[in-house]
Amino acid sequence: MASLKWVLMISCLLTVTSALAKDPPIVGIDGHTVTLRATKWTMPGVDSAAAWFTANGKTFPLFSADVGADEHPDWLSPDKKTLLLDPVIFGMLSLENGEEKLESQQHCVVISMETGCVLADRWATFCVGQWKGNQWVSEDGDVLTPTLETTSPKDLLKYASSIEPAQSRAESIESSLNFLSPESYMACHPPAQNVRVYNDLGSYLAEGGRDELALKFYRGVESVGKRTVLMLNIADSLWRLDRKGEAQRYYSQYRDAMSADGKAQKIPQRVVERSAIQGMKN
Repeated sequence: MASLKWVLMISCLLTVTSALAKDPPIVGIDGHTVTLRATKWTMPGVDSAAAWFTANGKTFPLFSADVGADEHPDWLSPDKKTLLLDPVIFGMLSLENGEEKLESQQHCVVISMETGCVLADRWATFCVGQWKGNQWVSEDGDVLTPTLETTSPKDLLKYASSIEPAQSRAESIESSLNFLSPESYMACHPPAQNVRVYNDLGSYLAEGGRDELALKFYRGVESVGKRTVLMLNIADSLWRLDRKGEAQRYYSQYRDAMSADGKAQKIPQRVVERSAIQGMKN
């Protein structure tokens, strides 16, 4: 039987984002926008764009790197608070004869134009319909009142904590995001309300070799405020990613914080060693 391999952009796709958007930005409430940026894919036959959300001077991707998106002008709600998009996940189908065939999975997602949160995920045909007031009614008669349906970080952490080994646990967290970017997920569940949970999720991801993804959650926690353990976690992930200059700064901050709290004797040896490598004073 053929096996379906959904592959991440970082390993199988080379993207070059154009400075120009594929279409004019979709302007929602308070001037918040979703922009579809033209993207070049190495996969033949792929014609899609990457979706980016902008609000209050900050811009982030709505979906993970291997997901394109399509939109329609009628998918923005009358109050401009909600937008439907049609994300497309690309991958290669491995055939028995060794050849590969391009495949795709389409969805219909509900996006808050207030925050950039992907509120809900529906089947592709759900995007065929119309707004009646601020409720979306699909062609099949299904009615959507936009509400948050994404799994909470607490539930995600509870599920992941039961999985072994570390690599499988990290993979489960990544897959549970359901193709959402970490930034969009955190727009649904703000870091200020999930400090410990996001730090723990980041730790699980880092333990399983997903340091890049772990850093996304660590940065979310960092935006709330500096925490001693967080500084060490960030430093360790940066070090493993060979970003040693950045890691040095966080090791230094961690060491200073521990010393200020009278816990210098509890500073891990690797902090001392790696600081020394960077020419810091012990």
